[in-house]
Amino acid sequence: MDVNVYLVGGVILVLAIIIINHQKQKSRMKNFLQDSGDMQPIFLMKAVEKKNKALSDILYEGGVKPGITAVPPNSGPKQILIGELEKLEKDYASKKVSLRTYDEHLFNLLEKAHKLSATA
Repeated sequence: MDVNVYLVGGVILVLAIIIINHQKQKSRMKNFLQDSGDMQPIFLMKAVEKKNKALSDILYEGGVKPGITAVPPNSGPKQILIGELEKLEKDYASKKVSLRTYDEHLFNLLEKAHKLSATA
């Protein structure tokens, strides 16, 4: 009987420690996220850079973008994707598109490019 009381008391103590620790970690994380409010665009910029690199590797020969390209009429799907990418880059450079929207459009272009390379 005495052992059961100690076991129940120990379980309650361990649960209390876990709950208190969880609350401390939760408040630390909340403070960290509030303090790093300007870090999200940095992470988003890194994601955009990686997507641009991946698109360049898929769409351009050797992953290197040529100087000035124009999308010829009646071009193939690869040239159409290159045209969409260049238009998107111009829109972002002229601040017509936000960073988050730019990232979403790059993601869509990357999916199209992966489908294109899978069928080729």
